[in-house]
Amino acid sequence: MRFLNPLGFLALLGIPVIILLYLLKQKYKEQEVSSLFLWKKAQMQSLAQEPWQKLKKNILMFLQLLAVALLAISLSNPYVMGGMQTSHTVFGLDCSLSMQAKDGENGKSRLEQAKQEIKNKIEQSPDDAVFSIVLLQDNPTIVLSNATDKKTILQELEKAEATNGGVNWQNAKELLELAAENNGNIIVFTDQKQSELEDVQTVILGKNSENTAITLLSHSQGEDGWQALVKVSHFGGQTITKTVNLFCNGEAFDRKEITLAPGESKDVIFTSIPQQTVSMTATLTPEDVLSADDRAFDGAFLQSKKKVLLVTEQNIFLEKVYSLLPEVELYKTDTDNIEQLSGYSLYIFDGVLPEALPDDGFLLLWNPPKNNNILSLETEKQFLTPAKADSYNNIILTEELEFDIAKANTIITPLWAAPILEVEGNTIAVAGEKDGKKVAVFSFDIHNTDLPLQKEFPILIYQLQNWFFPQGGQILQTVQSGDAMEISLLPETKEAWIVLPDGKQEQIAPPFPPSLFTTTQKTGIYTMVQKNDTKQETKTTFAVNAKTAGESDLTAEDKTVTEGMSEKTFIKTAKSFQNYIILALLVLLLIEWRVNCREH
Repeated sequence: MRFLNPLGFLALLGIPVIILLYLLKQKYKEQEVSSLFLWKKAQMQSLAQEPWQKLKKNILMFLQLLAVALLAISLSNPYVMGGMQTSHTVFGLDCSLSMQAKDGENGKSRLEQAKQEIKNKIEQSPDDAVFSIVLLQDNPTIVLSNATDKKTILQELEKAEATNGGVNWQNAKELLELAAENNGNIIVFTDQKQSELEDVQTVILGKNSENTAITLLSHSQGEDGWQALVKVSHFGGQTITKTVNLFCNGEAFDRKEITLAPGESKDVIFTSIPQQTVSMTATLTPEDVLSADDRAFDGAFLQSKKKVLLVTEQNIFLEKVYSLLPEVELYKTDTDNIEQLSGYSLYIFDGVLPEALPDDGFLLLWNPPKNNNILSLETEKQFLTPAKADSYNNIILTEELEFDIAKANTIITPLWAAPILEVEGNTIAVAGEKDGKKVAVFSFDIHNTDLPLQKEFPILIYQLQNWFFPQGGQILQTVQSGDAMEISLLPETKEAWIVLPDGKQEQIAPPFPPSLFTTTQKTGIYTMVQKNDTKQETKTTFAVNAKTAGESDLTAEDKTVTEGMSEKTFIKTAKSFQNYIILALLVLLLIEWRVNCREH
């Protein structure tokens, strides 16, 4: 037996107090009497009043001592470690794209089959059963933990829906183990065996089904308009014929018929798409058991050129490369007119900086003065070995980029930036976001290098431009359902929001810079709207597509059947006896009162 409050035994100090009261008797008093006839009897009574006489048996004393002992024990709150049986089952429900496949009886999807099996197990469970439900998706979630109310459990189960994404299985296993840490038994319902779940009880749903998917839809500039590339992949054992339909701005544009052998993929190209197109949708007909991957979307069409101002005395290399970028509208001015500049999306300062930087636009600095208010430059150094590229954020520089450089002022990398070019362990170019404005700095004169002669130079400038303005490049075209997006806004933007495929709007700025955009569960065309201080709106479309990789192949594993509900689990519990002891104490006090009444 153990005690939750051992200090309660201090009440046992009452035992010697009671004994002392029975040893100490009241002292006699002198009293005059008229006769000594009753002396003998008075003498006997007098002897009975003497203190410290031998302790005699007294039932009241024993009852009082026992009462004190029970009081002390009850105050110490005794308990014993016992055991009880309980049933805790953790259901892991795969909610990925492939669980939408309707290859069950009466056209039931795999998710519906899984939910029905879980429902049956819950309804057939004992009344004291405990359940947890974990939804397995890109970001696994515990929607119910240690619940016993079957009605509530079934309501939460009914709310579960399949996503258009996949499952992060490593995170899923960790979350399942967390939900089952109190002796829970895990059962995962999925349609594919996972190596991460080798030691977890798994129910495989679905069957070997034929499926065809659009795994890619992209566009590029053609000779007479846009051209679209649709990649179609067939997962199955039979040759099939499908029709690929292309819709531009929601209206039917063209269709082509293709035949696919088992396991074959084909590219379908559509040309002469109107230049005014801002979004495209490709579909496959007829649909198969998994319709979610029978359509794909494309956006991020170039809709307006960015005004770029080049401030330089003479830099034919920068002037030439920026004039070749299709999304750039290039302007040029000399270094005598650098004060009070405004109205441009990007300012390129070559060898010079104004005293007051422009309030609008991003900044690209080449060979800035040593004394500037952007970053700190060290003493100019000469170099003998080639400079190399480093990657930062969305600036994906080719690893082959190497160029000779004669000299440069090395950069003390500020906290807001990261290196993108290095030589002999020294940083000579950085990029980052300073006070909500994107800034890239190259600390050398481009004429002191052979960088413009390298074939990677146009790629470097193109990637820089895509980092400054990613909504005009290809970055937004690769978004998949469930992805978190880094949003880049125009420098003149004062307010921005995104219109979801269902028409709902989500504010993304202010505050600036915007946080990651995570509402990408629905597939379709999204529209980002940016408003400047003159209330002019700039709209950019981008697409979110289903994650077909690893999900569109519906070849099922051999189905594994679980062995009924989880066994009862024996767990240790603490059982307190305090209430029983208090009840016994009350009964004892009642007896003591009764005995005391009889004796007196």
